[in-house]
Amino acid sequence: MEYKEIIFETSEQIAIITLNRPKRLNAYTFTMGKEMWKALTRVEDDPNLRVTIITGAGRGFCAGADLSGGPRTFSGSNPHSLIGRYFSLKKPVIVAINGPVVGVGVTMILPFDIRIAAESARIGIVFNRRGIIPEIASPWLLPRIIGVSRAAELMLTGRIINAKEALEFGLVSRVVPDDELMETAKEIAEEILLCAPVSVTLTKRMLYQFLSETDIDKAEQINHTYFAWIGKQPDSAEGVMSFLQKRKPKWKLKVPGDLPDFFPLPGKKKKDRKG
Repeated sequence: MEYKEIIFETSEQIAIITLNRPKRLNAYTFTMGKEMWKALTRVEDDPNLRVTIITGAGRGFCAGADLSGGPRTFSGSNPHSLIGRYFSLKKPVIVAINGPVVGVGVTMILPFDIRIAAESARIGIVFNRRGIIPEIASPWLLPRIIGVSRAAELMLTGRIINAKEALEFGLVSRVVPDDELMETAKEIAEEILLCAPVSVTLTKRMLYQFLSETDIDKAEQINHTYFAWIGKQPDSAEGVMSFLQKRKPKWKLKVPGDLPDFFPLPGKKKKDRKG
């Protein structure tokens, strides 16, 4: 598959998506967004790919929206229906933030699972400084990630923070030297690969499903439904036996083919994913 604004590579079970407009500091375009989704869907559909890493080419991750359209850049309807799509992903996504990332470059990565930053990273949710507002439901999601007060500080001021501040805010989970960024992202991916694929997918689903679940009894019921199902699967037995025999597990279940019939929600039938 040909891509114009991203690079898609695979290394064994890991996919790497690189935003690839380095001359424009990887400024976001609709083409880039479509290609990212196609690449992520490709990973979703391939049972041999289990984790995705997203990073940027050149000296930065993403300079926000491409402003070459001038004053009419934001005059159309908001095309970003990304949060639902990204939350629907079954496999983990790690974001490796190299250098500056602002605007949509930040909001589009909030729904992903793990964010790490290079020491050179600079992060800004600068929409109010451009006379617009944050999108991709980020005013809903960011407070759930870092808390309301910190989300308000970042969004209302549009201030650009450094990697250390991003770590203190909880926006990223770790900061590493620039030359260790991709190595660290791959190490995290490899740790995920040690886990059972279906177990990872069900755990990921609950993490985000429970963000908006206010009824603890309902959450426990869903948790129990998943647990009761996974406990009867061959990977459950393999996890126990490999531990007792002190050997590396050989997982049998794969994603997406071996997910339960009720996935993503107990009591509901599967629906076809629409891209």
